[in-house]
Amino acid sequence: MTGGAGYVGSVSVEALLAAGHEVVVLDDLTTGHRAAVPSGATLHQGTYADRAATARLLVEDGIEAILHCAARSLVGESIVDPSKYYRENVAGGVVLLEAARASGVGRIVFSSTAAVYGVPDTTPIPEDAPLRPINPYGETKRTFEAALRWYGNAYGLRSVSLRYFNVAGATDSLGEVHRPEDRDADRSGRDLGRHPHAGELLGGAEEGGQRARSLSRSR
Repeated sequence: MTGGAGYVGSVSVEALLAAGHEVVVLDDLTTGHRAAVPSGATLHQGTYADRAATARLLVEDGIEAILHCAARSLVGESIVDPSKYYRENVAGGVVLLEAARASGVGRIVFSSTAAVYGVPDTTPIPEDAPLRPINPYGETKRTFEAALRWYGNAYGLRSVSLRYFNVAGATDSLGEVHRPEDRDADRSGRDLGRHPHAGELLGGAEEGGQRARSLSRSR
């Protein structure tokens, strides 16, 4: 899991471990926290933008699926410094896809955003609504979603993109520790921060009699 030391990533790691998966976390700890990685997961400090190191990790740890939560994710910052967002969210994301392709990892769940829709015509927003992002953050997420689609067409990569809004809540042991803080999180909402189907999204729970292993970084 990329970004497994971040808010969404660490709670996802916790859920995957509870479902019986082995989890390997890749996080550079720029915005993530070592202490947020649940015990039972293996943490590698590093960046998914390093193709050789990521490919080596995928092979050596026997990774079968990737949950990609790592990203730059502040809308205001993306407007002031779009270069950082294109470097990490797009260029870095493609490096991750190339590492996965070279290592034979053919499944990825992408932590996208509802910001890909921009200003919607209607609410609730249907999944097939037009994608019209209004800031570089949303645009870089939309661009990486497109890369996933084309990698699927050309190389058989299987992927799912999760387009969610602001995340809130916590489990008994994990919640948001975010600086700068741009939203409120209710730590009393035990189940709000947990994705109920994280294990299912990483595909076919068991293959060849063994649990699928997953990789991630921070958000």
